[in-house]
Amino acid sequence: MCVQIKIHRGINQIGGCVTEIKSKKARLLIDVGSNLPTCESEIKVNIHSISKKCDAVLITHYHCDHVGEYMQVYKGVPIYIGEQAKEIFMVFQKKMQDTGVTEITQDYIDRIETFKIFKQGVPFEIEDMKITPIRTDHSAFDSYMFLIEVNGKRILHTGDFRTHGPLGKSIPKMLKKVGIVDVLICEHTTLSRQDETFMTEFMLQNEAVDLIKNNKYVFIMCASTNIDRIASFYHANKKAGEKLFICDTYQKELLDYVSKSSTKYTDYYNFADVKSFDRNFYSSMLDKGFCMLVRSNYFSKRFVHNPKFKHSLFIYSQWLGYLLGQNADESIVKFVPKNYYYLHTSGHATAKGITDVCNIVKPKVIIPIHRRKLTRF
Repeated sequence: MCVQIKIHRGINQIGGCVTEIKSKKARLLIDVGSNLPTCESEIKVNIHSISKKCDAVLITHYHCDHVGEYMQVYKGVPIYIGEQAKEIFMVFQKKMQDTGVTEITQDYIDRIETFKIFKQGVPFEIEDMKITPIRTDHSAFDSYMFLIEVNGKRILHTGDFRTHGPLGKSIPKMLKKVGIVDVLICEHTTLSRQDETFMTEFMLQNEAVDLIKNNKYVFIMCASTNIDRIASFYHANKKAGEKLFICDTYQKELLDYVSKSSTKYTDYYNFADVKSFDRNFYSSMLDKGFCMLVRSNYFSKRFVHNPKFKHSLFIYSQWLGYLLGQNADESIVKFVPKNYYYLHTSGHATAKGITDVCNIVKPKVIIPIHRRKLTRF
């Protein structure tokens, strides 16, 4: 029996990804994503029905367009995810539960507890499939590609990735060790926007240094789970003179976990100097200045819309679609000041990044996913 690959969803849309790989003895799903709010696709996938026939589900990363339908996975089927990704997703889902703005219940949290974990570069087997997780660079921390070897065939699923982030330079080196593959299932997110240019995460950090130096009070809006982006601003703040770097208790919990679990590998993700807000250093904030991570919640609004900080700089560091256009998030639109500074770079690979991956692994077949339309390069 030949290996069968089926893209249930993701060929002609961004997000909502569900990929199935079937061999003689095993059947896997890679990602069980929810459709993004901006998705116009009417493709419906019955995750419960499909997963009931599967031996495992592999999750590339914790963004909801890749893991959002995990509760629909048949309960007898194990779900695998990276160790740090599992913990970050857990903290995030608990926060969503506490806010009461989503359907998250204790059942959701309990299910995450059952997720199995894998480790970078350590192969594991599911029936006749050998799976090697390859840590990659993306706007979700602890993201992975998967090399699947079965029946003499080699399949590489990239998940979402980029080569212009902190881990980007390591990707070509790791893929050279992977070698030639038969099939490449590859994200094509940005290929419909080839006229765009992308700064690297370190270029973004360098630009942030000057902004922080020249503004006493700086508010920064970025995704709470985009750890690399937070690290960029954190290190920029240190280079600019080490103003207080402040966040709320939820964000601090995430950063404390990342610090604890990452410092044995690198100091880059050591957020030891991040402070959760305390009234005791409010006077220091006024005197020395600060950088504060904010979101459209009550905690942040107390500062962003406080007349004492009316001359502050507000940096918006997320996808502009949340702020502008027909699919904008109303809560973000109301929260972000009219005079904001846009400083952002994509979590997805450039056309060159995708081409480089293809040239390294030299696949016989390329299956594009996570894309808006048919693209050629």
